[in-house]
Order: sequence, then structure tokens, then C-alpha cells
Amino acid sequence: MPNVRVLRFNYVYWARHDYRHWYQFGWVPVTVYAMNLPGFLAGRSLLTPLTIYAGQTSDYKELALNIANFPKFLQLAFPTAVLDHYELLKRGLMVLTCLILLAGFWYLRRLDLTPQRFLVVATWSFWTRTMFLPSMHDRYSYFVMVMLALVALLDRRMIGVALVSIGISTVLYLRYLLNADAAIDLWPLAIIQIINYCGFTAGTFLHPQPEYLHSFR
Repeated sequence: MPNVRVLRFNYVYWARHDYRHWYQFGWVPVTVYAMNLPGFLAGRSLLTPLTIYAGQTSDYKELALNIANFPKFLQLAFPTAVLDHYELLKRGLMVLTCLILLAGFWYLRRLDLTPQRFLVVATWSFWTRTMFLPSMHDRYSYFVMVMLALVALLDRRMIGVALVSIGISTVLYLRYLLNADAAIDLWPLAIIQIINYCGFTAGTFLHPQPEYLHSFR
């Protein structure tokens, strides 16, 4: 799943900048399928790397698993409605995610994607997917936490966002490891994480490149 997220964002970036590099994306399916070779030898379909997420949403029948995001908030706030309208909500969340990403990329199309902004927008893109897509769990957010840590090193405004997000991710992992579902309530964590995401989004779009953002160069 992280590979798919990176690929989607890079397509958007290269489409706006330099078509000469499109051939490099040919290595993506090669490496993905090479890493899945043991599964293919064990009898899995060649389409499995592309369909496994869709299968997960059908198998678990939950808007969210062990993660603090918007679907988890809906699941805990309106449990009966979520159970009764799971398929409708699942598709609705997928559409909502696409609309948010399209709106964000449309807004950013007039801006120059500097190396700094590239990192910030990529992080926002990945976080948007784990924040709104259905059937996410904590492992999907680990890559986002790494990206947030990198952003915090470059932009001091994001240190608090990164610390809160990494702290919540750590609590969620401990909740899973210690089988402490009853002891740790995900509802307040989901609210905090949603507010945290909104703060990061505001920083990404309203003030995308502060004067104290260090340079990669």
C-alpha cells in the first residue's frame, strides 16, 4: 500500500514537470512484483498486489480497524448506522478521499513544487489516504509518521503535529500488542488526530513555505 501511495503522488508530480522521466516508473511494477514472488509461487493471483486492499474492505466489513482517523470516529460515534449502511459509507469514503486529493492538487497546481514543498505535499497526500479511506489500520500510518518526522525537521511549525501523531500511533501499537482494547478508548484519539490533520492541512495550503524552512540544497 505505501508503494501505491508513492506512485500515485509521483505521477501527479511528474505530469506537471518533466515527461522525460516517465520511463522510470517502469521499475515500480517490476520491484513490486519481484517482492511478491514468494506469494505468486505459493499460488496467489498476479492481480493480488492490485486487489488486496479491495479484498480487505470486503473481508473485515469495518470502516476502520486499530487506527485513529475519520472512519473510526464515524464507527464509534454512530455504530448502528455504520453497520446498517457499511457498503454505502465505504464507497462514500473512497469518493470523499478522491475529492479531497483532487481539490488539494488542483489548488497546488499553480505553485512551484520545490523540494521542501514536495515533501510536505507528499506527506499530506499519504496522510489524507489513511485519514479517510475505509478499512485502514495502524500499520498503514507508519509511513506517514516517518514522513511527518522529516517534515518536522524542516519546518518548526510541524513539530507539534508530528509529536502528537507519532504519540497516538505509538499508543495504538501498544493497544494492539498488549491487547488493551478496553483500556484505551479510540474515540478521543480519533478526534485529536482529525484536528491534528486539519492543522497540518492548513499549514500545507495556507502557509506552504515559511521563511525558516531550511533548504535541502
